[in-house]
Amino acid sequence: MQDKDVYNNIKVIIIGGGATGMAVATSLMRHSDYSVTVFSADSHTAYSQCGMPFAIGGKIKDLGSLVLRNRKFFMDMGIDLKLESKVNKINLEEHFISYAGKNHHFDKLVIATGSKAKIPGNIKGTSLKNVFTLRTLSDAMMIEKAFTNASNVVIIGGGSIGAELAAAAAGRKIDTTLINRSSSILSRNIDPDMAEPVREHLEFLGVKVITGYLPRSINGEEYAESVTVDSTDFPADVVIIATGVEPENELAADAGLDIGITGGIIVNEYLNPSVGGRYDPDIYCGGECVEVHGLITGKAILSQVASTARRMAGTITANLISESAKFGPILNPWVAVIGDIQAGTTGITSKEAIENGMKIVTGIATGSTRADYYPGGSKLYIKLIFSDRYLAGAQVVGGEGVKERIDALTLAIKKRMTADELANIETCYAPPVAMLTDPVVFAAKGALKKMRNSKT
Repeated sequence: MQDKDVYNNIKVIIIGGGATGMAVATSLMRHSDYSVTVFSADSHTAYSQCGMPFAIGGKIKDLGSLVLRNRKFFMDMGIDLKLESKVNKINLEEHFISYAGKNHHFDKLVIATGSKAKIPGNIKGTSLKNVFTLRTLSDAMMIEKAFTNASNVVIIGGGSIGAELAAAAAGRKIDTTLINRSSSILSRNIDPDMAEPVREHLEFLGVKVITGYLPRSINGEEYAESVTVDSTDFPADVVIIATGVEPENELAADAGLDIGITGGIIVNEYLNPSVGGRYDPDIYCGGECVEVHGLITGKAILSQVASTARRMAGTITANLISESAKFGPILNPWVAVIGDIQAGTTGITSKEAIENGMKIVTGIATGSTRADYYPGGSKLYIKLIFSDRYLAGAQVVGGEGVKERIDALTLAIKKRMTADELANIETCYAPPVAMLTDPVVFAAKGALKKMRNSKT
C-alpha cells in the first residue's frame, strides 16, 4: 500500500448510505487519509434492511436494534455524513455533484444508490393511505405502527420480502393474504416444486396464499379497505406492495453513465462505470444499482443480496487505495427464512437453464435435518441441477441447515464439481445435526441415474 501522504487533500464523495456506501466510507477512513463525504437520501444509515421483516414480526426486540452504528459513530471517524440529502446532479467533466443549490467537488466518486420499489402501474389505488412498500427503516416503522391495530393485511408479491412479511403478520395473529402473479411463490429464486413446501408452511401459519393472479385494484376512499383479485374482494386494513425492486439509477443515467439491459449501471471488473463506452477511472459503482454477470450463463444480472454489496465495497475500497482488485461473475447465493422454514438457492434455476437453451439433468432428494430418531428435526428438500455433468445450480428447503448447504454447494459450483464427485463426497455425522448420509449425496446419485439411463 502507498504511503498515506499521497492521500492528503483527496476528496471522495459517496452517494448512498447503504451496505456498499458506508462500508467504503469506513474502510477508507481506516486505511487512507482521504476526505470522505457521504450523501444519503435516507433518514437512517448503517441498519440491517434484511432484518426488518423479523423486527416487524417480533422476532427481534424492536426496529431500533437493527441500527448497527449511529450517525455520531461515523462523524467521530471523520466521515461527513449527510442524511436526508438527495443529490440533484453529477457533473463528470468538472468533477462535482450538486446538492441543495451548492456544488461539491470530488476527486473520486462512488455511486451506491441502491434500489427502489417497483409499483405495478396496472393496479388502481396504490396511492391510498395504509398502502406501503418496505425499503427503508422509516418504511418499517410505518408498517409496524399500522400492524398495531390491523385486523387484515394483504401483501402483493410473493418474493422473499412478501413471504417473510406474510409470516410476520400471521405471527402477530393478523388475518393475512399473500397474492402472487406467478403460479408459485419465490419464483425468481427457486423452482415451483421446491417452493411448494414453503407455500404449505405459510398456509400452516394461517396465511391465505393466492397464486396466478395480479390484483385489479386496492379499494377505499382515503385509506385502503380491500383488495380486488379477479371478482373477489379481500378486506385489508393494511396493504404492502412487495412486487420487487429496480435499480435507483436516474441520477447516474442523467450524468451520462451507461445503463444495461437489466436497468443497472454497466461496470467493468474494477467496478468503474461505462460512460459512452469508456470506463471512468475516477468513478466506482456498487450495490443494487449495478449490473453484474452470472457465472453460469455469463449474462448480465442484478444482485439484490447484502453479501454481494459488501463484497463490492471491498473491491471499490481496494481500488481507491491502489490495491488493484477485480469483481468477477457471481453465483448470487440467497437464503430466506419464512416462519420456521428456510429456503436457499445458488447458481441457476431450471427456468433460467431453459431460457438459456441449456440441457440439464436434475437430482432431487428428501431427507431430514437430524437422525430420524433424534427429536427436533425437520424435513430437508434438496434439488441439484447439472449441465454437462457439472453442478450448475442448487436449491435447498428445510427447517435448518439450509444456509450451510447452500454455501458448500456454491463452492462446489465454483470448483466445477461433477455429479460423480458429489455422489461420493465425505460428510460428517452426528444424530443431533445430520443423517448418516446427507441428502445432497442422494440427490447427486439420482441425477447420475438419469444420466446413465439417458445413454441407454
